[in-house]
This record gives sequence, structure tokens and C-alpha cells, in this order.
Amino acid sequence: MVEKRLGALPVVSEFTRRLDLAGIVDAVCPGGASAHVTHGQVIEALVANRLTSPAPLVRVEDWARCWAVEEVFGIEPGLLNDDRLARALDAIAPHLEHIAGTVGARAIAEFGIDVSRLHWDMTSMSVHGAYPAEGQDEDFPVIGYGHPKDRRVDLKQVQAGLAVTADAFPSTPGSSTGRRPRFPRSSAR
Repeated sequence: MVEKRLGALPVVSEFTRRLDLAGIVDAVCPGGASAHVTHGQVIEALVANRLTSPAPLVRVEDWARCWAVEEVFGIEPGLLNDDRLARALDAIAPHLEHIAGTVGARAIAEFGIDVSRLHWDMTSMSVHGAYPAEGQDEDFPVIGYGHPKDRRVDLKQVQAGLAVTADAFPSTPGSSTGRRPRFPRSSAR
């Protein structure tokens, strides 16, 4: 007799199915014809891992052996090795914004989430060190001086924020330097 943990796997499976997570990922990042599992299936399993018993990538295969991953998701644990997880993560990395937006839109429609009112939850993260502007990638928030929440104007910073619905559903992540906000602005207070 083999015993495996079930935990919240059926709930996670139902939510990822209703969100069509694997389908959305596979539409944007089709896997190779020889793949035993698609990138979408791997990402679903990785989401299940994060939500049930988070493990480092090198331990996800062990997690899948102890938990009923094969029974619930139909994925053999050996197919969730760290190399396969890394290939799936590398495949989705350039498309994260599109995938997150599509999954979010699907969640709004599927679960009837009210997005008529959004609240910004902002924080600033101060850093120590030089961080010269010329060495930073312009496609990402530039670390620099600004108006930090902790009033430590002597330190450089980056700001991060998340728009959430009244029901606390995360909607839109964002980041900026302290001087140049890159967040949508609203006149409503």
C-alpha cells in the first residue's frame, strides 16, 4: 500500500483548471513535440507546489513523489525534475506579463471579481551601495534617490506596488524609482 499526501491538491487542480492555466501557458509557450509534459502542465504543478508545500526547485520532484501529484495532475514525479522546471520557467519568463494578464482576466470573468475599484498597496525598498545609473537596465526600475516611505532620503531605493480589488484580489503589479512613478494614476480618492 502506498500512502501519499492529498492536502489541497484537488482544490488547486480545480482552480488551475477553471483558470485554464496550462492552456494559457501552452498557447504562449508551446513545448517541443518530444516533451512528455507541456510547459503549462509543469507550471500548474509548480503552482500546486508553491501553494501546498513550497520546496526548492531541486526538491519539487521529491515533493511530487510524496504528494498525490500523479493522481491529481497526471504527471509522473520524475518529469518534474529541476532541469524540466527550469526549462518551463525560462520559456515563460519573456511572457510573464501576458500570461499574468490573461490569467487575471480569466479569473475576473470566471469568479465574478469586481474590479470597479482598485487600491494601490505601495512600499519602498531602500538599498545600500553605489548602484550607478549607467550600469542599470532601462527596461527595469532604476535604483535611485527619491521619496521613500521610511523617509531615509540618504539611501537609494526602488518602489513596488500592487493594485488589489476590494476583495483583495491582486490585479496589477508595478514598480518605479522614487522620482519617476510608472503606475497608472487615478483621480478618484
